[in-house]
Amino acid sequence: MTPELSSQIWIEKVSSLQGIGSSRQVETVDGLQIAAMSAQIAELTSALIESEWRRVVEQQSMSATVQQIKEQVLNLAHQPTTSLARKDTDGQ
Repeated sequence: MTPELSSQIWIEKVSSLQGIGSSRQVETVDGLQIAAMSAQIAELTSALIESEWRRVVEQQSMSATVQQIKEQVLNLAHQPTTSLARKDTDGQ
């Protein structure tokens, strides 16, 4: 084996090992990015659930308020209007 051939084989082996190292570094970086994105997805999902829960609570509150207003209007509509009519006739 000539020194040139030995050097060439050594360079090829070192290059392939560097490729493996780089690949592992990329996998590590990819793993960290995936972990960060997973954490962000979990955080956004939690915020979405909380927001949806607030929306449901507000909608229930508004529905209750609307129901109370309907009841008040119905009560006013059922009140006798004769007392107002008597005041008008008594005043004349």
